[in-house]
Amino acid sequence: MTVKQNALMDDLFNLLPKDEEKVYREIVNYIVKLGYIPQKQKVQAFDLSFKHKENGKVIAKIGISKQKGNFRLKYFACKDVSEKYMKALYDEAVANENRYSREVPPPDSAPIPKNEIMKKCTLICHCCSGGGMRYFHQFPDGREVFRCTAYPVFVPNIEENDIDELKRLISEQHDYFLTIA
Repeated sequence: MTVKQNALMDDLFNLLPKDEEKVYREIVNYIVKLGYIPQKQKVQAFDLSFKHKENGKVIAKIGISKQKGNFRLKYFACKDVSEKYMKALYDEAVANENRYSREVPPPDSAPIPKNEIMKKCTLICHCCSGGGMRYFHQFPDGREVFRCTAYPVFVPNIEENDIDELKRLISEQHDYFLTIA
């Protein structure tokens, strides 16, 4: 990484509350080890995106919001996603209805894969960065919601006990990105 990129990472770690710094540092170091580099986003708050140096795919965004870490991750290619990350996807779909997600219009011919949250996208929105795939979630009432894979999902309350699963999700998503590069 360049001196500027290292400085961005140092700024991030210095702005994080001490109880979050260790967790974020381990996750960020893992992301960087896979070939993703931090880039400052042009937003009002401090926000970094992590874009792969070879395939150009963004896997995560990390920033500071209300003096806490703000972690967003793409994990649509992952299998066996735990309840915490399914709830994050559900909450994001509800909070951003009609922005990044919407109800899939019938007929949706794409099959629902077992133990997966990725599904072939049948909509044309011109912002896809996921190889023509989408997140999906079935609500308890059976309604299925489309969630664009171009945008990372906000995952609240990242803690030390999340590190292993986060690394697995990041690794699975990274492997998928390598197949569509």
